[in-house]
Amino acid sequence: MKHGILLLLVAASFTACTKGFYIDGKKAQAVKITDMGEMYSTYNLSQAEKTEVSRQLNDKSLLDVIIRYTKEGTWPDAVNTLDDRLANRKTMERYNFYKVASFGNKTIVSVPSEKNQHMPAAYIPQGPMYIIFSSSVVASK
Repeated sequence: MKHGILLLLVAASFTACTKGFYIDGKKAQAVKITDMGEMYSTYNLSQAEKTEVSRQLNDKSLLDVIIRYTKEGTWPDAVNTLDDRLANRKTMERYNFYKVASFGNKTIVSVPSEKNQHMPAAYIPQGPMYIIFSSSVVASK
């Protein structure tokens, strides 16, 4: 009986540790950002870029959410202006980022609230948060 309980606890711990984050019905790839200065905080996707991103998404309505929440005005207070971001780059590096899609030389990442509860309160997204970075600074974790 003790061995059965121990096995169950080990299995539950393993499952909890390996639980991933899903975006658009697929397991998202955790990434790190090597240079916070390569962020596009007010980028407007062209029609061709929207088409490219849409081709990578299962849920086409996600594109509208991404377009809306890649703007700095929708981000948490501690990072929603250039001055705030310049003062807080080191803290921003502690975010957990997940790759959503790429287009041209740019990559869209998600900053999910549930994966960033370790951050100070003013940094935690209260809703969706997406950031566009130059692809050259988005690396596998």
